[in-house]
Amino acid sequence: MTTDHAKPGTTRKRDWFAWLIDPLPTAEFERDYYEQRLLHIRREASPYYAELLTVADLDTVLGTHAAGHRDIKLVKGDGDILPAEYANDAGRVQPLEVARHFDDGATVIFNQLHTRVPTLARLCVALGRRFSSRVQTNVYLTPPDAQGFAPHWDTHDVFVLQISGTKRWSIYDTKVKLPLRGQRFEPGTPPGEVSDEFELGPGSAVYLPRGLMHSARSTNEASLHITLGLTAFTWAEFLVESVTAAALEDESLRRNLPHKFAREEFPVADRERLFAEKLASVQSRLDPEVVWRRFADEVLATDVPLFTDLLSQRLLGNRLTPRTRVGRRAGLLTEAATDGEACLLRFGGRELRLPLGVWPAVQFATTTDEFAVEDLPDCLDAEGKLTLVKRLVREGVLQQR
Repeated sequence: MTTDHAKPGTTRKRDWFAWLIDPLPTAEFERDYYEQRLLHIRREASPYYAELLTVADLDTVLGTHAAGHRDIKLVKGDGDILPAEYANDAGRVQPLEVARHFDDGATVIFNQLHTRVPTLARLCVALGRRFSSRVQTNVYLTPPDAQGFAPHWDTHDVFVLQISGTKRWSIYDTKVKLPLRGQRFEPGTPPGEVSDEFELGPGSAVYLPRGLMHSARSTNEASLHITLGLTAFTWAEFLVESVTAAALEDESLRRNLPHKFAREEFPVADRERLFAEKLASVQSRLDPEVVWRRFADEVLATDVPLFTDLLSQRLLGNRLTPRTRVGRRAGLLTEAATDGEACLLRFGGRELRLPLGVWPAVQFATTTDEFAVEDLPDCLDAEGKLTLVKRLVREGVLQQR
């Protein structure tokens, strides 16, 4: 599907995903497109996504971040360019060599740029929360009339956001529908028949479910686009983890298969009986909540905004008063709960244990966008409120406004 752009309003509390796919309603995307089919959102020569990234940002990363060859890669349609051609012996990328290869037609790939650019980090966190998924960005700068990759498919869903320039996209018949992570594309696999072609210009976007074979080539000007990769958990992974968790509790599931199972004389009836027995053992030991919790914790630990103000916030924290306004950190996923003995606050792969009596205040602080310190529930006195807010500011959960 191709849909045309209707200009969205801008608000401080942006729904990043709604903004990304506007004007298509998010519910329609989840119902009709997610994991199913391509979506092309067309905006004519629009700077719609320009606020996310500029070429100047790339120059800053290339020239000042001492990036390694795993952070910045160079590719042409026929394969990767060896790091030895643009990095020194220590693996550090040499900016002038990268620029020279770009002049020669190589695409420059900035891997996981969300770990360096705050706007991309916020976008990844928002999509991670939306899809309960691990999200990362790769950014592609392609010279005019060049192709970064030959036709291929990905093992994760992607959103492509075109910042500047235009690319001509070709879509091919799907070879593997919803491949698992182990079902990677094998270079040299013939792409099959072209099923769709379109141009992706500035401000436009395309969603590609995993397994959809595609290729793209720049036109007569350089192209800059962001690829958002969504690595979700599958039911196959959930079931594997569930069986593993059950096996940790049941010795019989950790035993070897019968030593004679590969022989012809091993009866089929015995195979079926043993399988049924072990399946029953798994079901009796199965605690799916353990796996749900493990996967959720991984999402919480992975989708984290950049902490770019921790030192300045500490200095500001020395001047906190009851009337100081603070608020939860934008994009930080938190989860507050109690275990009967303490208040637990999880965020960014960490867990804070706080006294049980502060639970109402923690719940308020992590669900309220902005408030004065004195607005915290009266489970704490004035000094206790200041102490709690200082702790949460130091941990990066709250920010002083």
